[in-house]
Amino acid sequence: MAGQLPPQPFVVDTCVVDTERLSGNERTGPPVVRRGNVVHRPDGPGTDLMVALLNHLTAVGFKHSPGYLGRDGVGRHMVEFVDGDVWATPPWTQDDKGNAAVLGRVARLIRQLHDATATFVPPLGLDPVRPLPIPGATWSHGDIGYPNIVFRSGQPVALIDWEFAAPADPVCDPAGLLAMSARGPRSGVVDHQRRIDAAQLAHEAIVDGYGTGRFTPEELWQATAVVLDDAANYWTSLRIESERIAATRWRADWFRNSTPA
Repeated sequence: MAGQLPPQPFVVDTCVVDTERLSGNERTGPPVVRRGNVVHRPDGPGTDLMVALLNHLTAVGFKHSPGYLGRDGVGRHMVEFVDGDVWATPPWTQDDKGNAAVLGRVARLIRQLHDATATFVPPLGLDPVRPLPIPGATWSHGDIGYPNIVFRSGQPVALIDWEFAAPADPVCDPAGLLAMSARGPRSGVVDHQRRIDAAQLAHEAIVDGYGTGRFTPEELWQATAVVLDDAANYWTSLRIESERIAATRWRADWFRNSTPA
């Protein structure tokens, strides 16, 4: 899987074994590591809620999330390792039409997820890490973008990293996908029109992929601005570089002040 760091020793039940350190959790605590076909995750904000949700998804037959496997000998949560490819920027993003087609397939998977969480009731006392920016009652992944999607042969097969799962309006996950995984407009670039066209293509594909009845195309477009604003606010709290935050706020304003084709 992409995003892996070099193997290093890790103590489990007093035995030293080779593991692979995985990307993720760098800002919030100890590393996430893989040992064979099992990912070992330390406790952290949202972990117990993640466990409850993953168990629910397994119980209702949702095939696109890792299974929960209990705890290891040192108390880390164990989840199934989903084999495949994960990219921050997949190679097909250079082709705007091709990227839109993939985002449509991811949107279809999101709809399946939302259908699967319709009967999820979180255990008392377990709250999300943070509220999602568009309130609602649909339990959502909360951080859907290419770094959290496993692909095989270009097909999305699983969603990973569920720490930000929370209830939201159904439009929230698709808006996050459009906000973070499509080529979008930027200030002062020479390919501005291409970026506008790419955003429109991705928007149309996500609407078609997710299906009707939960939100309108216009609602998705405007929700994308809300998600971008929320991302900028969150990154500000983490002291992410100011240029990235400024670019995200500019893009939020662009979505807010324009309309889908």
